[in-house]
Amino acid sequence: MSIRVSNLRLPVEEPESALPSHLARALGVSAPDLGRWKIVRKALDLRDKRQLRFVYNFEVDLQADEQAVVARAPSVAQVELHQEPAFSMPESGSAPLPHRPVVVGSGPGGLVCAYFLAHLGYRPIVLERGTKVNDRIRDVKAFDEGGTFHPESNYLFGEGGAGTFSDGKLTCRGTGPDVLRVLELFAECKGQQPGKPSILYYHRPHLGSNRLPAVVKAIRQRIEDLGGEVRFLTRVEDLHFDATGLKGVNTSSGFIPASVVALAVGHSARDTYRMLAQRGVPMTPKPFQFGVRIEHRQDVVNAVQFGPRHERYEELLGNADYSLVASGAHDLFTFCMCAGGYIIPSVSQDGYFATNGMSLSKRDSVFANSGLVVTVPVESFEGTDVLAGMRLQEKYEAKAFEIGGGRDYKAPVQRARDFVRGTAPSSAPGSSYPRGVIGTDLRAVLPPVVAEAVAHGLPQMDRRWHGRFLADAVLAGPESRGSSPVRIDRTNDTRESPGIPGLYPVGEGAGYAGGIISAAVDGLRTARAIVAKYARIG
Repeated sequence: MSIRVSNLRLPVEEPESALPSHLARALGVSAPDLGRWKIVRKALDLRDKRQLRFVYNFEVDLQADEQAVVARAPSVAQVELHQEPAFSMPESGSAPLPHRPVVVGSGPGGLVCAYFLAHLGYRPIVLERGTKVNDRIRDVKAFDEGGTFHPESNYLFGEGGAGTFSDGKLTCRGTGPDVLRVLELFAECKGQQPGKPSILYYHRPHLGSNRLPAVVKAIRQRIEDLGGEVRFLTRVEDLHFDATGLKGVNTSSGFIPASVVALAVGHSARDTYRMLAQRGVPMTPKPFQFGVRIEHRQDVVNAVQFGPRHERYEELLGNADYSLVASGAHDLFTFCMCAGGYIIPSVSQDGYFATNGMSLSKRDSVFANSGLVVTVPVESFEGTDVLAGMRLQEKYEAKAFEIGGGRDYKAPVQRARDFVRGTAPSSAPGSSYPRGVIGTDLRAVLPPVVAEAVAHGLPQMDRRWHGRFLADAVLAGPESRGSSPVRIDRTNDTRESPGIPGLYPVGEGAGYAGGIISAAVDGLRTARAIVAKYARIG
C-alpha cells in the first residue's frame, strides 16, 4: 500500500527539483520524511493562458502511519491510499510445443510479443518482410529525395513497422501494469530523452522518428540475445492449417513448420489480408479512419495554444500540439498531431499514394501538421465482403497517385478555405512534404462521407481557434492508413483465431490496437496467453 497524491497543480516555470517540497506540503509532512516517491503522471493544462500549469500525480511511500497522513492531509491536492497491481507473467503451460513459435511482423505488436516470449525461454522466430531499420532509414531518405520506391523497405514496411516513421508518440488510452511495463521496455532500450520529461509518466510521451529506430534495434537485439531469431526480407505468403490447428507458414524464403503463429502484420499488409480471406481465416470488416492532413505554421499553433506569453512558453515547453473534435453526422477529429513536423508519403504499394505525419525529437520544423479524420462506417464501404474497406482505401489512393504525377509521388494539396468554400484551388501552397505538391480539389481523393465531414467540421474547429485554424492552413491527402479496415477475429479467452488453434492475431493490423503502445501491449498479452498454454521447447 502506498499514498497516491493527485492533481497537484504547479506553474510550468517551477523546476522538478522543487517537487519534494511541494509534495511534502500536500501531505502535511516535512520533505525529509517523504521516503520513496515517484511521478506517475505529468500533464500540461492549457486552459488558463495567463498561467500554464503542469498537473502532477505521485506515488509515495512513507515511514509514518500512512492512514493518519491521508486523514490529516491539507486540501492542496487529492490524497488517498492506493495499491497498484503488480505486473506478472504466468508460469509456463503444459501443452507441447513441437516447433519454435513464429511471430509475423516486427512492428511494436510483433516485437514486444517476441521479446516476452524470448525472455521466458520460448526462442521465437520473427519473420519480417522488410529490411533492418538502418536499411529502412537509407531507403526512406533516398525516396524522400526523389528516388525510386522500394516495395519492401519504405515508410510502412520494415523493422519497427509503420510507427517507426510516424512521430514516435507513445500515448495510450489504457493504464495499468501492462502499459507501464511496455513503457519501461522502451525506456530501457534507449527510449529516454535526456533533459526532457520521462516517457514513463509524461501525458503525451514522444520520442521522435529519429530516436525510435534505436529503440526498435535494441529490442531486436534483446530478442536475439535471449535465443530468438529475426529473419528479414522474409514475407509470409501462405498459412498451412487444418481442423487440428496450424502446420506452418510458406514464406518467400521457404516453408517453416509452426504450430503457434502470432500474426502481427500491420494495417497495410494488403496481400496478407487477401491471402487470409482466400484461406478462410475468420475476418470481419471494421470501421476505419480516413481523411486528410492539415498543416499550419508552427508559430500560429504556439500562439493559439500558449496564449499571449507564447514566446516565453516556447522556450520552456518547445512547440505546442493540439487536439480538436468537430461534431456532426460523422465526427471529425484530429489524429497523430505532429508539432514541428513534416508531412510524409505513407506508401506501401506501387501505384497508390497516401499521407502521414512525423516529427523529429526536437520538433523543430517551422510547420505543424495533424491528421484530420473521420471514422468511416462499414455501410459506406461500397461493398459487403470482408475486404470492401481495403478496396475503398485503394480506390482513392490510386486517384491520388494519378493526380500526384504517378511515380513523381507529389502530394495533392488544397488550401483549407478553398476546400470549405468548394472553390477551385487558387494555387499550390508551400508545404513540408518532401517530394513536392500539386494543387487540386481534394474531394477527388476522398469518399463522399469523408469530404462532407471535413467540410462541415473545419468551420467548427476554426471557431474554436477564433478564426486562426483555417487561415493559411493547407490540406494534403488522402490520409487513409490511420487504422485497419478489417479485424482478424479471435476469441476473448484464448486470443486465438476461431477454429484455427495456434493462430494469434495481434495488434493494429489485426484490428485490436490504435498506436505504438496499444499494439505493443496487445503483443505482450498475446505472449502471456501463449506462455500460459504451452510448455517451453526443451
